[in-house]
Amino acid sequence: MIGDVIRGFVAAGIAVIAVHQVIVLIVNKLGMWPAKPYSTAPIGPWGVPTILNSIFWGGLWGAVYALTHHLLPEGPLWFQGVVFGLLMLVFSNCLLVPLLKGQPLFFGFDPTKLLSVALILSGFGAALALLYDYLVNFT
Repeated sequence: MIGDVIRGFVAAGIAVIAVHQVIVLIVNKLGMWPAKPYSTAPIGPWGVPTILNSIFWGGLWGAVYALTHHLLPEGPLWFQGVVFGLLMLVFSNCLLVPLLKGQPLFFGFDPTKLLSVALILSGFGAALALLYDYLVNFT
């Protein structure tokens, strides 16, 4: 079980670098999302570079995926990952984080922001699922 959690964390870290940030770049260039990809700008109370913050939190979501992927609907791995990414969108980015930060739920129902984050997290989820499966079968 610990090995699966570590694989999930590693798979998610790679997915952040290889897919999540590429989609951030695309939606940024399309003017849909203000975040800059691969940013080293400090974030949070400790001034951690944004990209490292994204890798860390993505890794934690990868650990959650490793523990819960068997509960996702049956289908291709990429589809399970998309479902997981969209669940992350709802429970984390649209509910939990806004409640903790005093921000509007569901990005204030701004369709551009909702679509941007849905694209980012569904792509991340698909990559996470495929990479996790690779790491499970590789090791």
